[in-house]
Amino acid sequence: MPDSAPSVRRSVAAAVPLLLAAAALAAAAPGTARAAAVPGEATGPTGQKLTVSETKNINPAGLKVTVTGTGYDVTKGIYLAVCRVPATPGEQPSPCLGGSDFTGGSGSTHWISNNPPAYGQGLVKKFTVGADGKGSFTLELTVKAKDSGADCTQVRCAVVTRADHTHISDREQDVIVPVTFSSGNGGEPTPEVPAGTVRHQAVRTLTPAVGAAQHMAADPAAGRLYVASDDGSRRQLTTYDTKTGWITGTPVELPAPVSALALDAPARSLHLALGDRIATYDTRTGTLADNKAKLSGHVHLLAAHPAGGTVYAAVQPARSVTVLATGRNPSTVWRQIGKPAVHPFPVAGLAVDTAARRAYTTYVGPNTSTTLSFHNVLTAIDGRTGRTVGTPLSLGTTALGSMGVTVDPVSRTGYVANLAAGTVFAVDLRANRVTGTLQAGSNPKALAYDGGSGTLYAASTTAPVVTAVDPAGKREKEELTAGDRPSGLALDPGTQSVFVVAEGKVTQLQRRVSPTQTAAPKAVTAVAGKQAVFTASATGTPAPTTGWEVSSDGSAWLPVAGASGPRLAFTAAKAHHGNRYRAVFSNSVGSLRSAPAVLKVTAAPKPPPGGPEPQSVGGTGGTTPDSTGGSSGTGGTTTGGTDATGGTVGGSSYGTEGSSSNGSGTGGGDGGGGGSLASTGTSTLGLTAIAAALAATGTVTTLYALRRRRTL
Repeated sequence: MPDSAPSVRRSVAAAVPLLLAAAALAAAAPGTARAAAVPGEATGPTGQKLTVSETKNINPAGLKVTVTGTGYDVTKGIYLAVCRVPATPGEQPSPCLGGSDFTGGSGSTHWISNNPPAYGQGLVKKFTVGADGKGSFTLELTVKAKDSGADCTQVRCAVVTRADHTHISDREQDVIVPVTFSSGNGGEPTPEVPAGTVRHQAVRTLTPAVGAAQHMAADPAAGRLYVASDDGSRRQLTTYDTKTGWITGTPVELPAPVSALALDAPARSLHLALGDRIATYDTRTGTLADNKAKLSGHVHLLAAHPAGGTVYAAVQPARSVTVLATGRNPSTVWRQIGKPAVHPFPVAGLAVDTAARRAYTTYVGPNTSTTLSFHNVLTAIDGRTGRTVGTPLSLGTTALGSMGVTVDPVSRTGYVANLAAGTVFAVDLRANRVTGTLQAGSNPKALAYDGGSGTLYAASTTAPVVTAVDPAGKREKEELTAGDRPSGLALDPGTQSVFVVAEGKVTQLQRRVSPTQTAAPKAVTAVAGKQAVFTASATGTPAPTTGWEVSSDGSAWLPVAGASGPRLAFTAAKAHHGNRYRAVFSNSVGSLRSAPAVLKVTAAPKPPPGGPEPQSVGGTGGTTPDSTGGSSGTGGTTTGGTDATGGTVGGSSYGTEGSSSNGSGTGGGDGGGGGSLASTGTSTLGLTAIAAALAATGTVTTLYALRRRRTL
């Protein structure tokens, strides 16, 4: 009876390209099934157990998981939520998704208690009490990357239980099961956008523990944001880290409502308007010094000259601006410079030109000759004398046409919000004249200018947006959603962030830029069996990742699975000749593809006539006959190791099939650039195992197999 091993080997070899093609298509196809769920479990301080049905690579948009808890003390209520993992042992897991959601309506938190306060009846879930008196529960929880309560894209998060607000300091209920999130796009690049596209993305929302956020000031050099909040009875000043959003230090209780803030960072002084007086917070020591200056009215605007030792205070109903010398040390006794500069109408905007040591104010009031027009004026105040200088600049007669103001001290340009017209005036401060009008969204008032990016930000008083404007191009670039009627702006160039006060919270928007290519891949010529290397690079904010794609015809492209980084290297095979490779640069704004680069593969040099044969690039199959006299075949021609029976593993071209005489000869290879598989003939490897083994050789093997399939 003839030996059937060769035919089996031929069947397996023919099936390999099909399996590889299926594997490649499955890897490239979007919307494929997720990987198997990876559950997680943790044990608490008193033996509680918390089990989460899925904890790894969760879709950041949200996933419903099943959470089971056992062994809990039923005399104490708990919250089940997704929270930040504590930075230090003994710290409460916080903040949490869903915020203070006792009802579980968000799906991201549940209140579990068997003895809640009276107001909690009907709001809580109850423990199931076992024979041992311990409580258990099984609940569905929505796990997502962020909402207004927490941002797990910036910090490590976990599904946790912790004591409810009736036992807020009890850490014995803390049980923590960490979770991680996927990229959210299934590994696919983000959508393509033009190089250098700018997008502002909300990275977090800061919600004060006491009351609503009213005013803020940013210190880019220190990476700090100071937020004053008020609930009507209590007032606090809270300091946040601008990179993490975490609170630093202890919030300071304030003696009165804050009406304005001004930071003198070099002097380590944050000035706070508290009604008719000004207090100073020492940012180094965290101490507050009240009554640094007493004024004759309500201080509603403040501006400081950093390192200049000067503060400008706009006072109502006096319609004046008082200049104060503060010195460069928080302990310095303040003194008033000159007399208050009185304006014909209430001051609407105030900003400092540090280059000229001046403050600029705006005001608007009705024209005395007619009720149908208004005075809109920009005025300069000398910080050395406290006096108005130069000629007040008229900005037209539009109602509410001269409101917020900001200054670019480098170009000596002032920007003034024309609220009613939805525009911003650009003013040459040296020449004291209007040089242009910029469209700036809907009814702008608060303004901020970022000299690093050349962007003007204008907050709307009637819509939930901040408009980013390009003054050089005289165009609106982007509308940023930041809560209804934003009232204040602050900049941190260090993190490329603009902070917005709206709806009692502070939203941090980061300026991000899509990739711009800095080096394109170039055509490569490689000898078969040797390494081919392509390189490419790009810049962007955040720094882009680099993936690679390959095409045999320049029209149909497949991702090179597992290839990441600016360098793509693999062993070239004859079948790769003519392939095109391109880099894909991607970040959260979008992606950019490079122009393709072609690979040329040349044959390995032949040995000189009569000389010794060089070692085969791929090695040859063994020649030792088997126990029944069958001889093995010749292996492939690319680099590969020799298996136990003499067959070559790793060759890239067809070998000659071994002969068989009542034996089990070794077959030749039939693989791709990653290697061929030689069968010993003693057993048949299952197709699933073959697919798994070949998948480990890399995507380039897959691509070669696809090409071979088309020639069969």
